[in-house]
Amino acid sequence: MKCMIVDDEPLATKVIASHISHIDGLEVASIHHSATEAFARLQSQPVDILFLDIQMPRMSGLSLLKSLARPPYVILTTAHREYALEGYDLDIVDYLLKPIALERFMQAIGKIYRLAQRQAPTAQPMVDTVAATTPPFIYVKVDRHHTKVLLEDIRYIESLKNHVRIVTAGQQLTPLLTISEMEEKLPQQSFLRIHRSFIVRLDQIQQYSNTNVVIGEQSIPIGRLYKNEVLKRLKSYCL
Repeated sequence: MKCMIVDDEPLATKVIASHISHIDGLEVASIHHSATEAFARLQSQPVDILFLDIQMPRMSGLSLLKSLARPPYVILTTAHREYALEGYDLDIVDYLLKPIALERFMQAIGKIYRLAQRQAPTAQPMVDTVAATTPPFIYVKVDRHHTKVLLEDIRYIESLKNHVRIVTAGQQLTPLLTISEMEEKLPQQSFLRIHRSFIVRLDQIQQYSNTNVVIGEQSIPIGRLYKNEVLKRLKSYCL
């Protein structure tokens, strides 16, 4: 499926293009930093998916969307929540708030795949990337109860011998699991083992060096055996 990215912020377009590169079956057809430029391109070269920022100079993303007689699947990308209702009134597929995590991005693509399947029921089924990987939550057993943990809430996970400590923004849970068992359950595109005792959520990392990452006020070491792979992965997000 061919994708167009429209955003006046170069960094934002790079993030979306990077997310697209992680999903088989998607390709970036063009990137535009103004809605007027994108409008002209769409007249001659339609695309399947349009990633559209809202607030842009001269012409807003919503104005562009209203001007299209037959818009593609549209995913709005913005830092502002207040336009969500108007966006859905224009029949968009999803509304992503910046900064956009890869996992949330994949959920939006999953919606498009499901829509495409319903609109072409006789066609070869498309792969639902989200369903084929990991749901957006896990249940962990703590004190005889299975507690739901949203993956997007996890900051990092620490090994405590035969337990792990799952640290989120609002709580800490210590289920009877090994860190390797946790690693098997977590989507690799969102989580990274950086030490024999630590798994971190990539979009929670605020700073990193050759020896550690920083999440909130917590400095977490990068293990010697994991160092090369960790730094390679983190550098792939650098400008």
